[in-house]
Amino acid sequence: MQPGDARSTIITALVMLLSLSISDLLWAATPAAGSQKSAVVAPARTEDLVDPIVVKYHRECSGKAAKESNCDRLRDNFVAILKEDLLTLGATAKRQYIPDIVRMFRRRPEVELRIAAADAIGMIGPQDQDASILIPLTNDPVPDVRHAVSSMLYHGKGNAISLLKQRAVTMHAGRTPQTPPDVAKFSMPVAPDSLYLFGSSDASVGRLSYVIKGKSDPASFFKAKAKKGPFKLEEFQEKYRFQIQDEREAHDQAQQAAGKEIENTKPPDPRDVQAYTEFMQKIQSMGAQQGTRMYLDSYEPKLFSSSTVYVLEERQIGQRSYPTRYVVLYQELAFKRPGYRLAWTTVPDDALKAAQVASLQEQREEEAQQAVARKEEEAAKKREAELEALTKKKDAAEKKQFKKGQEDLEKALGF
Repeated sequence: MQPGDARSTIITALVMLLSLSISDLLWAATPAAGSQKSAVVAPARTEDLVDPIVVKYHRECSGKAAKESNCDRLRDNFVAILKEDLLTLGATAKRQYIPDIVRMFRRRPEVELRIAAADAIGMIGPQDQDASILIPLTNDPVPDVRHAVSSMLYHGKGNAISLLKQRAVTMHAGRTPQTPPDVAKFSMPVAPDSLYLFGSSDASVGRLSYVIKGKSDPASFFKAKAKKGPFKLEEFQEKYRFQIQDEREAHDQAQQAAGKEIENTKPPDPRDVQAYTEFMQKIQSMGAQQGTRMYLDSYEPKLFSSSTVYVLEERQIGQRSYPTRYVVLYQELAFKRPGYRLAWTTVPDDALKAAQVASLQEQREEEAQQAVARKEEEAAKKREAELEALTKKKDAAEKKQFKKGQEDLEKALGF
């Protein structure tokens, strides 16, 4: 379809994709004002205005299994036609199409069409006034769709779109839909009215993110379950600085050990596609985990405000007490909603104890340096106080001597 065919494109892509019945398509076939008369005399059939393959798929296969009858082949043709129509709409760069394309995105199950819809919106160029309807698109359960939405936002303009672009980061890839994990397995509570964020969560590193979709207060919910807190994020990070360092070191050591194991493992024969693919995915996931953990432990003030921490569980491991489960609450500035991130320790206790060896020595050295610094500071303050006292005493003596000399002079002069 050529760019000039935008009218029939609207009929095919924007209406059929909304899963409406054929009779509901008539609104899109309404002719321009100048041709109202001819439309009344000889109205065109809707079926003549919509691609026959789209009509056939909609009538015979909508809601049916792909393998049923000839629906598998029809589906491929249906998707190809509508992808082309969507990209044609995008090529018009007309902003009035964005709301309809967004509605299509949110209603279609086909991954390819949601990606094409994101591409089309990117071609048009989203602006700040579109941000509120684009926010839900960033949380698609399919990673590749989220990547397409992120790419779409890079073609937009405005402060709100820029903020959303920075927030809409996904660390995964693929076309398999993700599902929220069962948090009960990790003994973590979830606040009422919570919506799981696929792109900001990874149970393998002990981080799951949510936004509040209703009016409930997550702070009240977690305060009732907390052992300690609330702490400001910076206060929490300073208070548990060595514990956080130990966990990071334990993760690094585990990753290095896994890397050495991979190095000593003979790769599968590339002709065994499944085994070779799984082997390569394992290598990629090892490198991605470290980046994911760092990303999910960063709370940039331009994206997250009022970050507060409640400690849900604290355990003594070796010579330190660790916040093994906690939650970080914040205001999502891009999503304009309260949000929170559940965090828990994913490394074994023995790994933390091993990491303590170096950090305890570092802590003792730091404390010794701080003790020396305190003594030097106290000595300096003492010297300063003694000097100040001596100066005051000298000034008093000089004033007394001056006064006595003045009195002697007055006596000599007969005053």
